[in-house]
Formats: sequence, structure tokens, C-alpha cells
Amino acid sequence: MSSTTNSFNIEKLKANFENIILLKQEILKTKTSVSQRLAEMKTDYQELLKLNTKKILLFCLDSFYFQYKYFAMEIDNIEQCRILINNRMYCDYYKLYNIIITDIKEKRNEIQIDSIIKKDGPIYKDLDPFQEYKIDDIRLLHSNIMLLINELFNQANTKNNTIHNYNEKSRIGFSISNFINTLEYDNRLLNEQISLYINYLSFFHISQKKLLKRLHMKLNDFFKEVNENVDINQTFSIEDIQEEKKLSNFFTHDDVSESSEKKEPIVQRVMTTKELQGDKAYIEGTTRTKEPIELAFEE
Repeated sequence: MSSTTNSFNIEKLKANFENIILLKQEILKTKTSVSQRLAEMKTDYQELLKLNTKKILLFCLDSFYFQYKYFAMEIDNIEQCRILINNRMYCDYYKLYNIIITDIKEKRNEIQIDSIIKKDGPIYKDLDPFQEYKIDDIRLLHSNIMLLINELFNQANTKNNTIHNYNEKSRIGFSISNFINTLEYDNRLLNEQISLYINYLSFFHISQKKLLKRLHMKLNDFFKEVNENVDINQTFSIEDIQEEKKLSNFFTHDDVSESSEKKEPIVQRVMTTKELQGDKAYIEGTTRTKEPIELAFEE
């Protein structure tokens, strides 16, 4: 792998990772806005309780409290998902980082890890999947992985130059053919190992971004629902219920069949750095447009 390709892949991964961090920050902002909105609902409910003490009025206000409690439980569930994704991100990078460190210590004695890595992140705990790690700690681990991969690339290039010099300048002749073959073999293994680490990272980026996008959309939809329910200025009565025919099944057979036909087969494939794309446009556009979500039900 050439130094130009190396530089391109490193920069590509760095840019892609920054978009992941940006998406995480957008999720935190929206979550804070939702929490503030729910806090306002709770305050309004408590104020209404103070001003209205009759039993019949308290009975009516129960619906308002239920609405607040339902929203509070839903945001708690979303928050648990957010923390779980955060934990998994740190887990992925932490374990890959230690795999690379172990490989270098066992096979690459010429690399001085202490001169490359100045600081390690917190120890990951498998038994605590809901421990939240700071964004700075995730950044640190990812940065350390990038530094190690870059150093492995430098080693591969150095060895390649050494092999080239042996071929160009050596006058020993075919007597060192096996020596050259062994050096080339060892360097091919190193390059394959580097490509494997890069593809590990690529998969992490793609899967993490998928989860975060889904969470971002879910959180935005929930925030919109909260605002629509709280900001509505209308009282309801029997006139608001539309006349409907009695259904034997809420979803008709035609609806189910039509939805089932729209299913697409699941295709499994290996993802590489070529599939990494910048997602800044997605983050900027989610507040403006969203594609509809189709649900399919099977009999």
C-alpha cells in the first residue's frame, strides 16, 4: 500500500470520525431540549395542583400528569439507548486499540509505543454496559489507534525501501534470493495487517453512524410529538370522534399483503473504507426533511 493511499485512508477515517462526534453532539443538544421541555411540563402540573384542590379538578389533572409521566418514561428509554451506543463505541475502540498494542509488542519490537502514545483512556468494563464514557475519552482512543496505524505504515514503507535497496545495490546475486523473498513476505503480512485494522475501523464507523442516525431521528420525532401535544390549544368532545365501521381486525388483509410485498431481501456484505462518506449534510438536513418510515406486518 502506497504512502499516498495511506495518507488518504487516514484522513478519510479522521473526517468520518469527526462527523460521528458531531452527530453525537447534536443528539445531546436535542436531548437537553427535550429534558427542559419536560421539566416545564412538570412545573406547570405542580402549579396547577397548588391552585386547584377540588377532587374533580384533581381527577381531570391526572391526565396531564399521565402525559408527563409517559413522556418522561419514553425519554428515559431513549437515553438508555444513547448510553448503550456510547458504551459500545468506547468498547469497540478500546478492544481494537489493545489488539494493535499486543500485536506490536509481540511482532514489531522496533516500534517504541511509549514514544507514540502519550496517554491511555479509562479501562473498559465489560460487566458495566451502561457506563457512559466522555466524548474526549472516545476521541483519545480513536486518535491513538490512528497514530499506531500510521506508524505501522511508516514501518512498511521503510522495509519496502530496504528491500528495494538490497535489490538495486547488492552484488551478492541470486544467493540472497530467499532472504529477499522472506523480507517481502513479512512486509506483505504487515500491509495486510494494516488493511485489516483499517477495515475494522471502517465497520465501526459505519455501524455506529447507522445507530446514531436512527437515534437522532427517533429523538427528533419524539421532541416534535412532545411539542405538538403540549402546544395544542384545543378542548375535545364527542364531535371530535369520527364515525367508523366496526373492524374485525384493525389491519385489513389487503394492507398486510401490500406491506409484505414491499419487503426487500437483506444482503450481507463486507464494508470497507470505500463506503465511508461524509455525513455533515445529513446532520444539517435532519431538522428540515425526513423520509417516511414504512412498517410491514406479517400474518
